[in-house]
Amino acid sequence: MSGRAISEGTDMLAEGRTRLADSLRVGGWRASASVSEAFHAVPRHVFVGGVPAELAYKDAAIVIKSDADGLPVSASTRPALMAIMLEQLRLAAGHRVLEIGTGSGYNAALIAQIVGASGSVVTIDVEPDLVDQARARLAAAGFADVTVVCGDGADGVPSHAPYDRIIVTAGVWDLAPQWLAQLRGNGRIVAPVSVRGIQLAVAFESAGTHWVGRQACRCQFIRMTGLSAGPETVVPLGPQPGLHALVADGAAPEPCPLYEALSGPAMDVPVPPGLRVDGIAELADMDLWLALTEPRLSRLNIMGRHEGHAYPAQRPIAGRMRLGGFARYDSAGRLGVAALAVPHGLAQNDRPHGVAIHGYGPGGAALAGHLAERTAVWDGLGRPRADNLGLAAYPVGTRPKALEGRMIIRRPNTVLVAGWATPA
Repeated sequence: MSGRAISEGTDMLAEGRTRLADSLRVGGWRASASVSEAFHAVPRHVFVGGVPAELAYKDAAIVIKSDADGLPVSASTRPALMAIMLEQLRLAAGHRVLEIGTGSGYNAALIAQIVGASGSVVTIDVEPDLVDQARARLAAAGFADVTVVCGDGADGVPSHAPYDRIIVTAGVWDLAPQWLAQLRGNGRIVAPVSVRGIQLAVAFESAGTHWVGRQACRCQFIRMTGLSAGPETVVPLGPQPGLHALVADGAAPEPCPLYEALSGPAMDVPVPPGLRVDGIAELADMDLWLALTEPRLSRLNIMGRHEGHAYPAQRPIAGRMRLGGFARYDSAGRLGVAALAVPHGLAQNDRPHGVAIHGYGPGGAALAGHLAERTAVWDGLGRPRADNLGLAAYPVGTRPKALEGRMIIRRPNTVLVAGWATPA
């Protein structure tokens, strides 16, 4: 796949592509030479047709298809996150790669650019119109030899197996056995796995009897449809079409009480004095730790229409769970909802910020107070981070040893063991 004849287009497009490729960094991480060169070479604007050039080369996700209610069906992922997952994949020239979730085709082109003429790329998507568009756009950008298949990604593409690498670009609830069966023994699979409603891009490698996940990175992908779609409950919030709450690994609150709770005033509960975070990443680490150590609480994420035209009464709701939230009914049957408050400007600078937890609904203050106490435990443990989370996937039917600090999450095909103790 070498010798691409990719048009530079206008000066503005070339400058935009160069600026994007040179800016692919998150915190202290930045793209390697091979990944950066791929972003320099592949024109994103070709794959996100109809989007102004200045938006095509921003480090932001771009929705490319929505359903009748305005909820996104497919998107071109934020480039910095794409780069992180390509780094996790550890691609090399000559690799045979399977991508689950074609979307726009941009990621498949980046992979093809890295593995070169001696490698091969197969990509599959369940949406026929997206498959047709991606095939045409790949050809237009000089990547006609990428194989684009229409089908359920949970099946993989056995006709082209085995693969050295598999990458999944949609949020999954479980690891499909077909993927693992189509991967070489020394291969690697990178997938955004939902752990209590929090998506973590994880690189899995075989450890003989099970798969060990490394380099967890928090992410946000549109959930996969088809056989690998999880059983998370989607609760409508107020007038529709509009916002929804995605409830994972817990009982779903009734829609009306949940909407009323989130529409009401927030009760601000501060965490222990002196506990401050240095940025949004550290606050997200606290949120992940709370989710994994509070299994009796339901986990909530807010989903909305990508156009940003939610009803006025719902706009405050959308901003109240930027990291997600927690819900429970107390012993008196009162609903409480709580979420970490994201301080203004936290994402723009690294100076320490104080932390608070907002409670909503009749049981919100008590729930927020409980979570505030738990943040002191997180702090005392040295602030466990997502990137040192241990995550292992065992075949269904096995009984991993339960250890303190690890949570066992049973799925139809795998048993996930997550926590900050080293997986056995």
